[in-house]
Amino acid sequence: MLGLLGGGVAAFACRTGWRAPDDEPTSRAFAKPPVPGCDQYATGEERWFTTACGQCPAACGVRVRVVEGRAVRVEGDRASPVNQGGIGPRGLASLQALYDPDRITGPLARRGGALVPITWDDAIATLSRALVELRARAPERLLVWSGLERGPVYDLLARFARAFGTPNFVDGAPGRGGVLAQAMDATLGAADAPVYGWDDARYVLSLEAGLVEDSCQSVYFTRVAAARRRGAARAHLVHAGPTFDLCAYDADEYVPIAPGTGGALALGLAGILIARSPDALPPAWCSGCDDLRALVAQFSPARIEQITGITPATLARLADELATIRPAIAIVDDRSLAYSNGLATARAAMALNAVLGAFWAERGGVRAAPPSPLREWPDVELDDVARNGLAHARIDLAGTQPFPRARSIHETLPDAFQDPARRPAIALLHHANPAYARAQPARWRDALARIPLVVSFSPYRDETVDQLAHLVLPDHTYLERSELALPAPAIDRPIVAARVPAIAPLHATRATADVVLAIAKQLGGAVATALPWRTWREATAARLDELPLVADALRTNGHWVGEPIAPAPVDVALPSAWQAPSWDGDPARYPLGLIVYRPLGYAEGSGANQPWLRTLRPRPDATPWSFAARVHPESARGLANDQTITIESPYGSIRATVALDARMVRGYVAVPMGAGHTAFGRFARGFGANVLDLVAPGAASESGASARCTTRVRLIGAAS
Repeated sequence: MLGLLGGGVAAFACRTGWRAPDDEPTSRAFAKPPVPGCDQYATGEERWFTTACGQCPAACGVRVRVVEGRAVRVEGDRASPVNQGGIGPRGLASLQALYDPDRITGPLARRGGALVPITWDDAIATLSRALVELRARAPERLLVWSGLERGPVYDLLARFARAFGTPNFVDGAPGRGGVLAQAMDATLGAADAPVYGWDDARYVLSLEAGLVEDSCQSVYFTRVAAARRRGAARAHLVHAGPTFDLCAYDADEYVPIAPGTGGALALGLAGILIARSPDALPPAWCSGCDDLRALVAQFSPARIEQITGITPATLARLADELATIRPAIAIVDDRSLAYSNGLATARAAMALNAVLGAFWAERGGVRAAPPSPLREWPDVELDDVARNGLAHARIDLAGTQPFPRARSIHETLPDAFQDPARRPAIALLHHANPAYARAQPARWRDALARIPLVVSFSPYRDETVDQLAHLVLPDHTYLERSELALPAPAIDRPIVAARVPAIAPLHATRATADVVLAIAKQLGGAVATALPWRTWREATAARLDELPLVADALRTNGHWVGEPIAPAPVDVALPSAWQAPSWDGDPARYPLGLIVYRPLGYAEGSGANQPWLRTLRPRPDATPWSFAARVHPESARGLANDQTITIESPYGSIRATVALDARMVRGYVAVPMGAGHTAFGRFARGFGANVLDLVAPGAASESGASARCTTRVRLIGAAS
């Protein structure tokens, strides 16, 4: 283990101007210190554990090699139906998340402005007393924020919030409550990300998607894409987007388009295909056919060129290919939808899939995500306190006008926190770091500072912990936890994976689920009745009751795989409108649109504390450990490669180096996320800048999403 970490540090040290901290233990230590559980191993003994990766929502199957109680290797599990032996860089970096020398080693409380160690008994008693007092007077003023939104832990937090009596349970990740899930809800009535038929698709049109970069399906897509490029039935991948990212690099063809215009391209292609085949949309299975025909009629090839930059000849050729190479699918993901018009873009992509017949194709199509096979816990029996609390409106306005399909909204919360009557009295943050990871972090810091009790379950001393948390109850890393994992939708079959502790916890941390159960017991009454389990293992076992085949498969293989979803007639609702993306800022003063993207090393919640991820190239022609603003030379006249500049928006400014890229669309600048930490450990602090300091605050219309690509900026040279 130490040798592996030493190799990572050696690569890290290659960055110009960086030197290993004096107290960095993995750069020179070769003796094996004792760790919890090592006494259960013989000298030189090794064991392998099969588990599910927790570095992103994909939950790839991995095998962990443990020698004398120390995890020393993580590799892909060939038996896993998701990744089939492949593993992404985030999974490989798991050891650095586990052995981060700056991990929180036990519960902390803020006293006299500083975080100091306390015992677990004191931590649970302190939080329980505060929750008992709050439930007695205003249960709706509890905010529960889950940053890991799949699986039974998410369900447990939601159940705790409901039993307590607060409507303010917030999803911190884009999966089931995000823009794509809302689009699928509007299209198929299924509020989750879709499943694509990667294995059989012969033509894939990526509409600004980050398929091999920041998508949680990147490992699966990369494996399938490689397989489909061999033989007569090879898949053809076309990537339309504003930057030459890794998906463009790996595609058969890169088609530059203006950012946020993928929906217009989809509608233009749909219009050509409908004109050629008027019966492309089965009227018995589609609602809104006439509205869609009227909509696509507005997108002539000339207008598509004006909006996207694609010439009529290229548009016609792409339509020819879609018409003749089947099965064909159009893909969007979180990166595609990071604009003000994200929901309209997602719906336009689904309309193109309907025209392509992808929703009804026997193979290689688009499906709603399969339902979870796990048994639901019994419904919560509400007492009068919970009923009264749940009768209050959500403070984030989700589910109301103008955000009818949103399950959670983040960007409305800072304003709500300013109102003493609506402000939470207690905030429970599970793997969430809004003081860094949300637009205008200073705004979030000010808002969170108004909450009397902020509690974090983070395993790491991130910005929210370091600056704002009053109480810290650190979770295990996924290599130390026991739980069920539900992978993000990837294939046309339901999957459940067992996450097992490969090693004994290295520190005095506890699984958040067990802490929540202990707190429920302290609260007593209806809350304790709703969460009656003594341990988290017991609670998860209840989800497997009367499912012997699932339970046996989890014990034997580490995962269970259900039957494929059979193609069937489905009712598809088609869109009637699309709008261009909006950009905040005076174009005369701020001439460039800011494209904010998550690079390959951006692990879930940021991987800045894992230096292996920093050694990845953020772009094919970039260098490791680089933080650069990529811009077309004609949009950066007077600037030179590697020149240090200031990027300024109406909301802030940051420093970065310039990377001139003639493959970028003119008029825009692309800056990666994940840098600029002021906390989060020695490997994260002091590298680059936080691009979210530039981003305009506010929720996207209709979806309520935290749209990252909405802001205009200008580049200021060092001499200015």
